[in-house]
Amino acid sequence: MTLTEMRSVLAERGVRLTRSLSQSFLHDGNQLRRITFAACLSGSDNVLEIGPGLGPLTELLLDRAGEVVAVEKDRRLFEYLRERFVGQHGLTLIEGDAVHYLRECGRDWRGWKLVANLPYAAASTLLVDLAERMDGPRL
Repeated sequence: MTLTEMRSVLAERGVRLTRSLSQSFLHDGNQLRRITFAACLSGSDNVLEIGPGLGPLTELLLDRAGEVVAVEKDRRLFEYLRERFVGQHGLTLIEGDAVHYLRECGRDWRGWKLVANLPYAAASTLLVDLAERMDGPRL
């Protein structure tokens, strides 16, 4: 998804990015590919993505991983993602605050990989929480 496409989607839906959610969308295809390459993904990998935004990284993750759980806090973006990836095998979209979700979901994340363009405001809390968990994903 190019920057022009992102701007178009946001404009069509009347979405303005908010500082409180630390929204900044990664659109550089080279950087997106570098992230997925660095994650050393295979078809048997399970990936946790936090803050998928409009889904450009999600799209690459789905091409390379077995299962992706993407947690999006912004309802407007969650609705867009649900429409964009309708019927997509291997994707679970969660609407909500990732910090709360990870603390409360009770899921065993061992064996999972965290691959994300983390929202700045939540990054430190998320990484510390996940690093302290015995059942957390690989960071």
